[in-house]
Amino acid sequence: KDNREACYMILYTIACMFNVALDFVTTYATAEKVMEGLGFRTYFGVPLQEVTEFTAKFETYGMQRSLAENTYSYAFPSTFLIPFLIEPFPAVLAPLWVGQLIVRSHPEVQGKEAQEWLGMAEMEMGRYADLLLNAILGVLIFYFPGGYTWMLFLGMAGSHVWIYLFDHYRVIRSIPSCIFASYDVEWWAQAMFAPIVGIIASVWTFKNNCEPGMWCLRGPSLIGLCCVAWTAHVIVHMLILVYVIPKFGKEPPEEDPAKDETFESLARRVPCTWFTANPVNCLRSKYFYNHSPACSYYTLGKESTMRANPAVGCFYEAKKAA
Repeated sequence: KDNREACYMILYTIACMFNVALDFVTTYATAEKVMEGLGFRTYFGVPLQEVTEFTAKFETYGMQRSLAENTYSYAFPSTFLIPFLIEPFPAVLAPLWVGQLIVRSHPEVQGKEAQEWLGMAEMEMGRYADLLLNAILGVLIFYFPGGYTWMLFLGMAGSHVWIYLFDHYRVIRSIPSCIFASYDVEWWAQAMFAPIVGIIASVWTFKNNCEPGMWCLRGPSLIGLCCVAWTAHVIVHMLILVYVIPKFGKEPPEEDPAKDETFESLARRVPCTWFTANPVNCLRSKYFYNHSPACSYYTLGKESTMRANPAVGCFYEAKKAA
């Protein structure tokens, strides 16, 4: 499950990157046609349609202002906030309402099937990709004048407070119990930050072009230098993540803390085992071997119904409430 969630997060983030890139190409092309049609000129009075180099046209005041406005509108509230304000309805409330209508209007839906209709979907790690997308849009604003920067990041901070509160409620009150036993999803989320943070290196290279004491390039040469800066950052970022960060981790214990753990001692605390999670084993115990009590089938949320029978490998029994 951890590997599946990590793969989903990576593919979802890459898909979002392509989507953002396509949106920005479309926005640039639209803004270019509009400004040329309106007769916009550069600072030196040259009509915009006579500027042939992409980098020169991109740096004009009109294009910078238009693209900054579009980036800000695209990010906040369109991406940072509105989807997450809507999310509780399709993710929590709508499935619950539909399930209630089905269970109430169909008497034949009973037992476990009714519970499944009223239960929420399992937890997934797509939220990592949502936050990575927000980070991409936040970093892109650095390409443009600084007037929108503080507003965009203030909106991002407020939106992420809402996301945290919603996810906190969802984990505590809505989703079934879940276990992610490895660090894979978190590690790959940190790895996906490398190309995103690398955009800052590209922006720094672009913004320092033709500044006093710095390089002065035009056209493809400037684009190539920005790509080199981005690539260099990604490489250094990944090397640090792979070789440096692990050195700050905890050393593994010299002695296995679970060396004296037995199946019996663990099964007394953990209701889900190979025996209790196997429906065929539970049916065979009850109807073929006639065990008493039979091996209890583990169902999430129904642990209180389980009974211990050490003879058949079942040791868990819920304590009665005081």
